[in-house]
Amino acid sequence: MPQDITPDKQNILSCLKGKNYQVDFYQREYIWSKETVSIFLKDIFYTFDLSYNKYKDEDIKNPAVVQKYQWYYLNVFITSKDESDKVFIVDGQQRLTTLTLIATVLYHRTNEEKLKFELRNCIYTTDIFDGNIFCIDNDKRKDVMNCLLENKDYQQPFKNKTEETLFNRFYDIQTYIDNKLGEERKLTSFIYYFLTRLILVELSIPQNDTPMVFEVINDRGEALKPFEILKGKMIGLLPKTDTDFYSELWEESLTPLSEKEDDYFINYLKSKFISKTNSAIENSITNEYHRYIFAYNNIADSLAFRITDSNHIDNVKKFISNDLRYYSKLYNTISNSNDEYVRFVRDIDRFSALYQNIMASCEINDKDEHNKIHSIAKETDRLYVLLVLNGVYNSNEFQDITYNLNSLLRQKNTTEYREIYNKVIEDFICKKRNTTNGVSILDYNYFLQKNYTNTNVGFIRYLFARIEKYLCENTNQTMQNSVIDISKNGGSKNGYHIEHILSHNDTNRNFFDSDEDFENHRNLLGGLLLLKGKDNISSGNEEYNDKLKTYSNGLLWGHTLCKDFYHNNNDFKSFNDSFANKTGYRFSCYDTFNKDALKERCNLLYQLIKIIWEV
Repeated sequence: MPQDITPDKQNILSCLKGKNYQVDFYQREYIWSKETVSIFLKDIFYTFDLSYNKYKDEDIKNPAVVQKYQWYYLNVFITSKDESDKVFIVDGQQRLTTLTLIATVLYHRTNEEKLKFELRNCIYTTDIFDGNIFCIDNDKRKDVMNCLLENKDYQQPFKNKTEETLFNRFYDIQTYIDNKLGEERKLTSFIYYFLTRLILVELSIPQNDTPMVFEVINDRGEALKPFEILKGKMIGLLPKTDTDFYSELWEESLTPLSEKEDDYFINYLKSKFISKTNSAIENSITNEYHRYIFAYNNIADSLAFRITDSNHIDNVKKFISNDLRYYSKLYNTISNSNDEYVRFVRDIDRFSALYQNIMASCEINDKDEHNKIHSIAKETDRLYVLLVLNGVYNSNEFQDITYNLNSLLRQKNTTEYREIYNKVIEDFICKKRNTTNGVSILDYNYFLQKNYTNTNVGFIRYLFARIEKYLCENTNQTMQNSVIDISKNGGSKNGYHIEHILSHNDTNRNFFDSDEDFENHRNLLGGLLLLKGKDNISSGNEEYNDKLKTYSNGLLWGHTLCKDFYHNNNDFKSFNDSFANKTGYRFSCYDTFNKDALKERCNLLYQLIKIIWEV
């Protein structure tokens, strides 16, 4: 064993009595559950009960009798000292904290002054200036531990997870011990056993090795999450005089991102360092970013957080003070934004690239942040829709496109975004069609090739939800449901389902040259609409005229097929006239839905799409 690592076997008395262990801010809260504490107590009492049943008639206050009790091993805890000789817990604070709670319960239960004195010294010491100084000490614990020591109810809302857990586990432990130690003799025997026969091994390590040990020990057992390990490694690099300040900055930045912390770091790193597909780097960031940025690679070289990097302490401080504070706030803003385009991309399409592209485009404290969020969300939605409708969308290649946008958007103004995205769309279409000639970003002939059989059902629902939104907004009507509800809700009762206007029946087949011709045409996007819930089932393979009765109660795109829709509908008439002037096409009702009607609806849908997605 290296000379600078010191193991020391201790019982509870020597481990806790008169000691003061600091808990670094960068370590996790006290989080042991009721179940975990129960298992811990059950293991201790199992060994104790075996000995107690054997020696209960002997005097437990005799040291020789105590030594007969089977000792129980409580594992290793790891500590390090700072420059001022303060002792910090590197690993084992959950276990040591639980032991102080057990000691507190026993302190309240025993009437023997000698044992009360020893237990009290395992819980806290007293300072003339600071009052009670607890054996496991930091500011998150003082108020609630003083309350438990005085056996009082906590009269204020819990300020953090540690306070709440300490309070709840104290009473769980109290209930458990009261059930196990009803008689005074057994209680006294257990206290002697607890103080002298529970064994821990303290491993003292140099402060400089703390980040390395912190990571290794949390790769086993109830492991920390990557962002928690990253915090330990980064804050652990700083002098102890700085850890409180930068730990508080870290917590202040990440607390709003609860349960999203790892996603944030993954997307942040990709936004700043990935501009093209590289599966090895992507996987390393996704699966072990907390290690990868301390390894030997270009990203780690750029960040320069490693202990071997010059100015690594300044680099860590700058990262926490600037990058972490700003981009975590930006990430939270995106996560909670009500911008309609952000919601379309974030909540319907679920593209993490949205976060990456926005973070790539924004400088720290970017004054144009709001416009960039809106513009990139809108362009991302447009990019996705146009690639799908051109028949060239592929999820893997789309990821490559969005990585490329990380570099293309950097240090660009929002006025440049449309040109950037149009070129990305055009270049990708040219690549997929193997041509160097200019292409339209939405060619009608390629649009006609998209149909029910080769287009994602969720995308079709979203497409027609956006059509509905556009029609309602331009005719002063309120949507039955939001775009998000229509797009995401596919439930049988209240969800939206895709309806073929041309059902499988002889009337419709006779409009076409063959069964194959019929099938190809009935699946065109212009021959589809959305019906809600059981309306889709009831419509079934009805004749077209019977279907119109259902469509008249549905979304506007379907309702425009019905003659009654146009009666005394002045708002729609004004819109229809304006639409015809702009596009050369107008909405019409159809008594018969044949091949010509289908062609007109396809053209109509194409013109709507061009307006909505600004082609």
